Formats: sequence, structure tokens, C-alpha cells
Amino acid sequence: MFMRPRERVILALKHEEPDRVPIDLGATSVTGIHARAYHDLRKYLGLSEKSIKIIDVEQELAEVDRDVLELFHVDVVNVNRVLEPMAPHPYIYRFASVVDGSLKEVSDREFYVWRAPYGVDVEMPKYIEIVEETDGFIAYIRGKLFGKIPRNGYYFWGLDRWKQLIPLANVKTVDDLKKFDWDSYRVPDDYVDVLGRRAGYLYKNTDYALYFGWAAVLHETIQSLRGWDRWLSDLRVRRSLAEAIIDNLFEVLKYNVEKYVDALKDFVQVIGFGDDFGTEEGPQISVQTFREFYKHRYEELFNIVKKRSKAYIFFHSCGSVYPFIKEFIDIGLDIINPVQISARGMDPEKLKKEFGEQITFWGGGVDTQHVLPLAKPDEVIEHVKKLIKIFAPGGGYVYASVHNIQPGVPPQNIVAMFKTAYEYGKYPIR
Repeated sequence: MFMRPRERVILALKHEEPDRVPIDLGATSVTGIHARAYHDLRKYLGLSEKSIKIIDVEQELAEVDRDVLELFHVDVVNVNRVLEPMAPHPYIYRFASVVDGSLKEVSDREFYVWRAPYGVDVEMPKYIEIVEETDGFIAYIRGKLFGKIPRNGYYFWGLDRWKQLIPLANVKTVDDLKKFDWDSYRVPDDYVDVLGRRAGYLYKNTDYALYFGWAAVLHETIQSLRGWDRWLSDLRVRRSLAEAIIDNLFEVLKYNVEKYVDALKDFVQVIGFGDDFGTEEGPQISVQTFREFYKHRYEELFNIVKKRSKAYIFFHSCGSVYPFIKEFIDIGLDIINPVQISARGMDPEKLKKEFGEQITFWGGGVDTQHVLPLAKPDEVIEHVKKLIKIFAPGGGYVYASVHNIQPGVPPQNIVAMFKTAYEYGKYPIR
């Protein structure tokens, strides 16, 4: 029995067995592929050489072309796909150029070719300006400082000037928070309108399941506003200040979620949230801290999605998050990602046995730290088979790697992974 991609994904999310396990590559910014790895993959596959569109500047993620989606039997795409004719409806950004000071009007569908330090011609959105320095390149997004990539680097990270981008670092009192422009985090109405039209186009003109993210991010957003060390101490010793910071951001995010859901509810099957609550060795915060500061707020956000749409809720949280999974389920979460199977306590068999009937695992399909980059293709095949055999029975599984595919991963391993996911992922799993 053959199913169309959207039907296949929905059935899996209902914890039923479709014709095969649905497959994801590049629908989210945590199930994608770095531009260098993507360039090498296309060359290995004998596909046409071309400059690669960048859809995530920080991580240098590539937009996955239609030919690769079809070759790997991918079932889900992002509503913000930039490749024509998949997603028309440009959105216009207006900003002051850091290069010449001019006022610019640039569509998010306009690109220019840039030779990245990792040796690949990539297409950068025109609203991103890159300034060369002696030791690397500085990126400005719509006139604002973003990050730096070294001359031998792969990502726009590690910039000393990030200290300039922690606007709440020196806040001492609740009253100090009134000076911050919280409304700058509100999603513009015209962007939401464009987003809805893109989703409607893809829904009517393709068979793909549609994903949108990120609807809201609490913990990590405040970490970037306050600084990691300060925020973790705030949660323990400056609780009134911590509550005030969260409340201010939460009101904005609640507004945004309502806007997103109302625009996308008729078209999108999956709406993504995310917060990295884990490290490889254990949680960043205690379960009790999660309950006190985050659980009820995420429940309110999830309820907006549930009450206003039929979309499933996706939550990304890296690392050792086993202690949080029951908490997530309690507040209505449908999907957990990336299922970091190499982290402490994230044993696949234990996860499936304890939570497999209550939550969908989206990811966990191959260890991207140790197996995918370092193993031989036949070892990758056996690794993928083992994980599919654990996660797939009974549905509730969407195949994806544990986070993004990084530069240096042998393309033959990527091919082995997706070929195995397609061929071995056919139900019934044997």
C-alpha cells in the first residue's frame, strides 16, 4: 500500500503504522545538513554542481534541493523553503546597510554568491551583509551584528563581540527590565501574512507534510539575553528577577504563538518549539526548576496550538533529557527531538518502552557524533537498522539523524543511512 508523504507522516504521528517510516532531511534547523557536507553529497551522487542556498546562517545549513528530497524519499519540508517553485511570496526587509549606510529594501528570496571559508560557493540572503576582516568574516543581519566565521571555520560562532549582544547582562532589578524593548520580539503582522500564504501554497501544490518552527523558545532566548551563567544563577538565587524576565518574554511569545497558529492552522501538520534543557551528561536544570519556571508556561503555549488547530507539537531539546520527557508528555507534547541516543540516560530501548505509546520520536536515527562521521558504510547500515527496529514498531516515529549532518561526514555514509531508512523502514519492521 503506497501512501503520500503527508498522509504517511500524519499516520505515524497518530501512533499507527503507515507503509513505511516517514523520513526527514532539512525540514527543521536541527535535522539539516551543513553546506560543505551537502556540496560533497551532491558531487558523490553525480548531481549537477550548483551554488548552495544557506537557510541558517549560524549553522551554515543548506537548503535541500528537490532532487535530493526525492532521491532520499523525504516526506516533510519547512514552510519557509526558499527554492522556487516551492514557496513564492517574498517578504521585504528594510534596514540600513553597514557597508555604505544606504537604506535597503531586500526580499528574503534574494541571494548573492559568497565563497565560504570552507571552500564552497554558497548563496547568502541579501539581507545578510558579510564584511571581511584579517582573521575572518563578520556577518550583519539586517544591519545588526550577528557573528563571525574564522578563515578556516565552518560556522558563524565564537565571536568575542557576542558580549555586545547580551542586552540584559547588567540588569539588577525588576524595574530595570522596563527599559528593554520587549516588543521588538513580537512577530510582524506582515511576516505572519506571508508565512500563511507560503504554507497555503505548499499545502495545495505539494504532497509534503509541512513543518513550522520555532514558534517559541523560552530558556535559550533568555540565556542569550542574560548570559548563560547569570541566567542559571538567576533561577536559583534571584528568583523574583528570573520570574519577571520570563513573564516579560512569555507575554510576547504567547502573542507570537497565537499569530502563527491562526495563520498556519489550515495547512501545517507540525509546529515546532525548542529549548535545550540537557547536556551530554545530564540536565542543565533540575526537574523541580523546570516545573517552577517553565512547565506551566509551555503548557499554556501548547494549549494555544491544541485549541486553535490540529497541528502536532514538536519540541527540540538536546542532550540528556530523559528526566523531562514525562513532564513534556504531561503538558501535551506530541513529538520529542533530536533523541540524542549517545547522551547519558537516553537509551533507545528504554525510551521506546517507557514513552513509545505516548510520544513520537523524531530523530534518533543515527548517532551524528560517533557513527555517521567515523564508521564504515556497512556499520552505518547495521546501526540504522538496529535503531529503526527499536523506534519504529507501532508508529510514533519519524526518521532523522540525531541533529544536523556536519562537514566531513563521508557522503557514502549519508547515502547508506537514508537508503537503509527507506528500505528497512517498510512496515512490518523485521
